Amino acid sequence: MLDVKNLKINLESLILNCDKVIVFPHKSADFDAIASSLGISLISTELNKESHIVVGDPIYKLDHGVQTVIEQVKDNYSIIRLDDYEKEKTDNTLNIICDYNKPQLSWVNSFDKEKLVIIDHHDKDNETFESNLEHIDSSSSSASEIVTSLINNFEIKIPDNIANVLLAGILLDTNRLSKNVTSDTMRNVTLLLESGATMEQANSFFSEDFKSDRKVQELINSTKFLNYTIGLIMGEDDKEYTKEELAKAADYLLKYQVDASYAIGNIGDGIVSISARSKDSVNVGNVMRELKGGGTQFSGATKLKDVSIEEAGERLMKIIFPNHFERKPLKKY
Repeated sequence: MLDVKNLKINLESLILNCDKVIVFPHKSADFDAIASSLGISLISTELNKESHIVVGDPIYKLDHGVQTVIEQVKDNYSIIRLDDYEKEKTDNTLNIICDYNKPQLSWVNSFDKEKLVIIDHHDKDNETFESNLEHIDSSSSSASEIVTSLINNFEIKIPDNIANVLLAGILLDTNRLSKNVTSDTMRNVTLLLESGATMEQANSFFSEDFKSDRKVQELINSTKFLNYTIGLIMGEDDKEYTKEELAKAADYLLKYQVDASYAIGNIGDGIVSISARSKDSVNVGNVMRELKGGGTQFSGATKLKDVSIEEAGERLMKIIFPNHFERKPLKKY
């Protein structure tokens, strides 16, 4: 992995020698994905290069706070649909993907590796895109932390609104600075605050609408404990959830004496999603990779096609308990 100073040197060369830059947050873009993408677009603009951010999801399906961010920045940053990407790309377009490194999370399944840059904090594996340049640092809290450091190395002034979104990206992936926080994380938080971000504004992006908040609470109330150290949340078969609602429910359980939590629910289009969170003793990224997903030690996710919630739970259990040893009875939360 390159250090950020060398990443800056190599990325600057690639941007200056391309026609335009197109940035891709992952499917179901969250704050970290959209914030890091905006940060890369800011760098490209400062280098006088045309840039666009591709959001393939219908905007109304994204987290309410992410919708708010897109609405706030759309006059200054080009947010385009997947169809527009096909019109905008050229043979010399530089593609940069943020907050992921695998095809299953991408709106585009393949890229010319010579025209691809990866900026991510999730572990790589044999399914990771081949690329010209990659910075995959699982010791970083978030892609937003990496991009904040990168912007600082470019000596670019961060506008207040982008500083607040980058701070929100860090807050999301650290569960409000309560996990996976290092001295580098705090230095970048300080940099964003000095650039005009405020904790109040960054946290305001996470304000919930009542309906979504009730769904999260219902998920939490359905929790069962496996061996008293693992929290399992299984949504209702006839309800549809967002990835963010599942993630928030899994995050919430870490307040209690559990080592890891998993939230399972339908997210539409015949897909069941699993969101995983942990403290120090369980690497949930490894668990999710067994289910063709990915993540870090503290956070992971996967999507399963054409399975029921119960079947997804059974697959998860076979990985968590591979030897099928007798488990203690499920304890209702």
